[in-house]
Amino acid sequence: MKYLVIFHTFSGVLYLEKYMKKHGLQYETMPAPRELSIDCGVSLIFTHDNLEEFIESINTENIHRIYIEESKHLVFENN
Repeated sequence: MKYLVIFHTFSGVLYLEKYMKKHGLQYETMPAPRELSIDCGVSLIFTHDNLEEFIESINTENIHRIYIEESKHLVFENN
């Protein structure tokens, strides 16, 4: 499934890009949709089979929200 990540800070984008490269995961960065972004303004789209496993393997400190990319359904929120 494809997911859309919204970040608190740009350093969160850099961290997740580095993580994705290190683990050979495909991703794309792009401007965050205005209706979903409140902080950083950059989003990252990736595909993964098990979101819970992915979330457990990363530092979520600078991730604000994760949505299903197509439907924009919220699946993770970090206040």
